[in-house]
Amino acid sequence: MKKIITLLSIVLLVACGSKDGEKKRDAADLKAESNGRINHVIVVVEPYDWKGKLEESFVELISDPIPGLPQLEYQLNVSTIPHSAFTKMFKNNRNVLKLDIGQQENFRIYTDKYARPQTIVEVAAPDKKALVALIQKRGAEIVEAFKEGDIKSTQKEHASNRYTKKIDALNKLGVSMTIPNKYRMVMDTLGSFLWMRSHIAGGVAVGDQTNELLVYQAPLFDESKPIVNQIIKNRDSIGKMFIRGNDVDKMYMITEAARTPVVKEVRIHGKKAYETRGTWEVFGAYNAGPFLNYSIVDEKNNRVIVVEGFNYAPSVNKRDFVFELEAILKTTQLK
Repeated sequence: MKKIITLLSIVLLVACGSKDGEKKRDAADLKAESNGRINHVIVVVEPYDWKGKLEESFVELISDPIPGLPQLEYQLNVSTIPHSAFTKMFKNNRNVLKLDIGQQENFRIYTDKYARPQTIVEVAAPDKKALVALIQKRGAEIVEAFKEGDIKSTQKEHASNRYTKKIDALNKLGVSMTIPNKYRMVMDTLGSFLWMRSHIAGGVAVGDQTNELLVYQAPLFDESKPIVNQIIKNRDSIGKMFIRGNDVDKMYMITEAARTPVVKEVRIHGKKAYETRGTWEVFGAYNAGPFLNYSIVDEKNNRVIVVEGFNYAPSVNKRDFVFELEAILKTTQLK
């Protein structure tokens, strides 16, 4: 009899646990779809608190230049609303920064609190001066939280509309990437070089705006020498070999000599890599634009895998175009 009771208890516990898990999943599924554009934040703050040092400190934070962009663009666009307006419509916004004065100091980051996908950062302090200090202290975390959330949601969108045709170069190189199906093949050299393109606006006429993707391999870096010089050498050799201008004998893509690219060490799916942001130009022509390059160290195979995106969009802001490229490139995995 005791065995039967014990067995029934286990069954009931499992069933209840299963139901609780289903309820949690159902509650998550019932959350509204978030609204709002990427790289845009709603700041919930009283107007009289925002004006002055608080606004200045936040604008200073988001106005740090984005390396590689030819003109100054804020890292985030900002709209402000008072607390009284923070109702359901704004609670479903993709990115929200909530600032409170007159409370105990607090800093919290929430994911999908009211909608999905969503990032909400709540910052509170006893007075305005303390709130300004907290914004300045945790500012990098705030910006990174919004950018990381937007990267993940963009990648999720790409995954649901991914390019599914066979890509020989990726298979041969042992690389996987989530590439949106709006990209079209420019060149697939059956093992050494991939070039794909997305037309942002217009057709194929001169002056068309495009995002471009490149994948290739290069020799391992000599860590005793400047990494930036080796990255420039790699991409310039590829540009001269494959990415030609109208006069194919005289025009080809190079790294702009007038601006030294910005390089930092990062991790791409656990692999050591170097992120390089800079500007490209066409030798012998006037075309130019930003590029983002990830050189992933693959010591096991004695090589570096290079995944790069570059943009051509004259006379318009380019931040969001490069952001799309970043979301794609960060899905790279070595098989």
